[in-house]
Amino acid sequence: MRRRSLRGLLTNTNIKQLVVDDGQLTQGYVIEEFYVWVDGTGADGVYAVLGKEYDMRPGGDASDSRQIAWAGNGWGSGGTPTGSSFSVIDPDHVVLRDLYIQNISNDPCNYLIVLRQKELSDDESILQLIKERSQDDTR
Repeated sequence: MRRRSLRGLLTNTNIKQLVVDDGQLTQGYVIEEFYVWVDGTGADGVYAVLGKEYDMRPGGDASDSRQIAWAGNGWGSGGTPTGSSFSVIDPDHVVLRDLYIQNISNDPCNYLIVLRQKELSDDESILQLIKERSQDDTR
């Protein structure tokens, strides 16, 4: 299957839609890689979250079923890397409709996301659509 990359710059605490629903429910994307890094303005670190709905909880919260990946990159003073970067991707999700990225830092951050296209059966599509909706009782 084909691989695609999405990249860009988020302003502080910005939410941006990256993938828009095209109506093809048997075509999805698996997130393979997710990276964030500072934009060179002297930030100490940046952190971002990928989610399947616009109204996901603010900040990184693994109990929020709408959030599916988390990444961060810490930098020391003067823009020197500290080696404290991380990327956690829930491997059990396929993006069928929408994908959003949220900057949970106070500083702008760059991002790079690598996606792999995946064909799904009708049954797999239904299961992914159920997972895509938040199942918590606070909505």
